[in-house]
Amino acid sequence: MDYDVTLIAGHREGLLARTLESFARDVFPNFSIRRLIANLDPFMGDRTEGDRCEALIRRHFPEALIFRPETPDFASAVMRAWAATTAPRVLHLEDDWLALEPIGPDRIEPLFEPDVGAVTFMCINKHTRGLYHQTSRRVVKQGRRIVEDGLVNAFSTSPGVFDGDFLREAARRMKPGLDPEKQFFRQINPELEAHALPRRCMFLRGTTRRELIVDIGREARAAQGLVKLYENGASVWRQAEAAPPEAPEA
Repeated sequence: MDYDVTLIAGHREGLLARTLESFARDVFPNFSIRRLIANLDPFMGDRTEGDRCEALIRRHFPEALIFRPETPDFASAVMRAWAATTAPRVLHLEDDWLALEPIGPDRIEPLFEPDVGAVTFMCINKHTRGLYHQTSRRVVKQGRRIVEDGLVNAFSTSPGVFDGDFLREAARRMKPGLDPEKQFFRQINPELEAHALPRRCMFLRGTTRRELIVDIGREARAAQGLVKLYENGASVWRQAEAAPPEAPEA
């Protein structure tokens, strides 16, 4: 089965180089890749660093389709890259992850039952709740009364594999400006939820440990004093507040 690869990246050459090196070693050679589609948002680095990021991608995929919009928007980046895919399956990743072991379709394809829309690679931050697929707790109140309290299916935009038709329809229903992952289940995009909630996103665990991938972006953000927050349906990066100075000793 053919796969497209979608890569969502900023102007972060150091992170992108590590990600591409890791996936080129342990992931990409195991798949029949039709095309790589990348979106390079002008995020963090300048345009010169963006040029170097594009060159890095083309070193691995000379014929890659690379979008370079003038303004950054996470959801628009995802929508743009996903809509450009054509393959039956899509391997989706961002520019700040490392693979902890080889990953191939022989472990992924058996998980694609008829109601499965995606397979997400396990990382330390995912909560399984003892299930084999990803969920989110939903609590709905009317006034002070709880009218709904249960689990709904959830999807992830961390690295994983999507069914191509499912992904392209999700891109068509997604809204710019909102967190692309949260739109699947946080009651901010009913049209996308109607498409996504009947489907499941399966976990793929490591063979020797629980985690299959590791996030290297958190450490990079912390080094620059940034924190990632969820505000009004969007994920935003803010400068971390400085700790208050300690009181002088008596």
